[in-house]
Amino acid sequence: MHGMVQKSAALGNRLGAAGESLNYEGFPVLFEHVDDYLRSADLTFANLETPVAPKANKGTRQFVFNVSAAFLPALQDVGFDVVSFANNHVYDQGRDGFVETLDNLEGSKLTFVGAGRTCAQSQVAKMTEVNGIKVAWLGASKVYNDNLNAAETEACSFAYDRDKALAAVKAARAAGAEIVIFSLHWGQEYKTAPGQAEVDDAHALMDGGVDLIIGHHPHVLQPVEIYATPDGRRAVVAYSLGNFISNQSAWYLFGTQQDHHGYTRDGLALQLDLVKKDYGPGPDGSPQVKVELANVLGVPLWTDNNSKGNAESPLIRTVLIDEELKATQAALEAEKDWEKSLALKRRIELLTARREAIIGVVGAELLPPLPE
Repeated sequence: MHGMVQKSAALGNRLGAAGESLNYEGFPVLFEHVDDYLRSADLTFANLETPVAPKANKGTRQFVFNVSAAFLPALQDVGFDVVSFANNHVYDQGRDGFVETLDNLEGSKLTFVGAGRTCAQSQVAKMTEVNGIKVAWLGASKVYNDNLNAAETEACSFAYDRDKALAAVKAARAAGAEIVIFSLHWGQEYKTAPGQAEVDDAHALMDGGVDLIIGHHPHVLQPVEIYATPDGRRAVVAYSLGNFISNQSAWYLFGTQQDHHGYTRDGLALQLDLVKKDYGPGPDGSPQVKVELANVLGVPLWTDNNSKGNAESPLIRTVLIDEELKATQAALEAEKDWEKSLALKRRIELLTARREAIIGVVGAELLPPLPE
């Protein structure tokens, strides 16, 4: 939630007769092109990379974030169900801001992981059940700008430790989890490939019972790996899904800078199914019912941003590239004005180039085919 992103949201804020906000201070407008897609899933997850601590506010600047409490119900309104509060920005507003964020998260309808009233609590999986499938969620961070964790019995973020992570996964399985999802803040910023430390951690976690790892922190996309575990599962790790929305690379201008300068405006929504399969009775006659990952798909995203040169009225929005391409092509076919047609053609060139840039990192086989 960079300042310019929040400013863009505020421009969409609808006010009532008494001046009260009618739409969560405008935050849903940031996601107006993706909210139907987010709501279409049974469970939708995001990394919450900002404190939500208006009372403890010490100010914001580059690399120091904060956001209004209206942001959490806005996230729930546009379709999010689960967030992780384990990343390098959790202490941007100090320990008071961290605790206030916990208060606000606990008062929201969102399930959150990676933080708790004690260190032990921050390492306990949260369980959600949808369509008869029990899903365990965990979150941790290997990276902190300021690690202000205090005593083990005080409010705490889950600072990643492999042994503790594996113990948490084992406990989640023992509690009945059929699928374990682990959110991890890790890696090196702006690198489009994971480091060996991240690969090693990912393989150890998946061997230890994790089915899906959702990675973030590099701010650019990294590959998605499908991994065969020793116990016969097919696990998935998305080393980094890039940025969902931010003000990074606001200066990027298609056609004048190389494609990699726009990497921080590329993103991926990782979409997949959880399928419960009955394999019939085992050798001892007991049922063999397993929940497996299926239909893994990467949905390419792009952040539109005109704030460079429009600081007073920035328009920052996340768009689904494939849907936007389809809509823009339809608009072009109907457009009669030459200058407007030229702008639409340029838009198609931009979106096509960003889709190809995403394919260059994650591979074409992960993305759906373009609509006819």
